[in-house]
Amino acid sequence: MILYTYCKSCKKNITIKSNASTRPDLQMEKGDEFNVNCGNCGKIEKKHVNDIKAEPNNIILLIGVGIGVLATIILWLFFGAIGTISIVMPIIFWQQQMNATKSFNGYMIRRK
Repeated sequence: MILYTYCKSCKKNITIKSNASTRPDLQMEKGDEFNVNCGNCGKIEKKHVNDIKAEPNNIILLIGVGIGVLATIILWLFFGAIGTISIVMPIIFWQQQMNATKSFNGYMIRRK
């Protein structure tokens, strides 16, 4: 999952570097409000935790597809048609990313 916010001056997305999987985790890591530096225009803005959005990480989805294709080929060679069941792996990776994104974006912190 990729966390990002919006720069008000240059209208570009700013990526937030964090391993937080939920908004309360991000709040515990960075606080209610924290400064973000726009890599495009260089402006530093103060953002509230609720201003951060999440989207699925496409790199993890591509890794899931690669593992699924590789597992399908290997299992097809050893077990035949039953190996095609491993095509479910990319779906599991996609579902995990979508659930994490939905849970992050669906929960808001109370503003003080």
